[in-house]
Amino acid sequence: MGQDSTGNGAIRSARWSAVAITVAIAVALTACSQGFPATTGSSTGTDTPGIAAGQPTNGLVQGNSDGSVAIDVKWAGEEMGSLTFEVSMDTHSEDLDGYDLSKIAVLRDDTGKEYRPLTWVSAPGGHHRSGTLTLPIPAGIGQAKYLELVIKNLADVGERVLRWQLS
Repeated sequence: MGQDSTGNGAIRSARWSAVAITVAIAVALTACSQGFPATTGSSTGTDTPGIAAGQPTNGLVQGNSDGSVAIDVKWAGEEMGSLTFEVSMDTHSEDLDGYDLSKIAVLRDDTGKEYRPLTWVSAPGGHHRSGTLTLPIPAGIGQAKYLELVIKNLADVGERVLRWQLS
């Protein structure tokens, strides 16, 4: 089938190209805005197995958007005798691959005692990075009122404090 003399084939082709570009932009914007769903109030479901304090009472996901980086951290519970957190970081202004959370994060309990991470497992991601941060389960977690994940010097913010209420 050939093109007609009015140029309708070229117009149709241009319209389909515009539709394809619009869909590609929508997909890219959706991917750039992915994170963990916000969780507020009491969590539902069963207690985290093996952790005497159960799940946090103020939600599983805590976030911070100071400076140029937004970070969401989800309390993932106990895994093989350690406390795990799923971390999602997003920015549009810098490369996040240079930040090693095993070196710049600590877990702090309500008595002020700090615990260094055991592992930070994350693939490179540039402006959008996620991974799993594993920490020792604090002694006396069953009596702790809260735990804080403190992330130091991430994108020129001295200290980001994410707090999970336990009682």
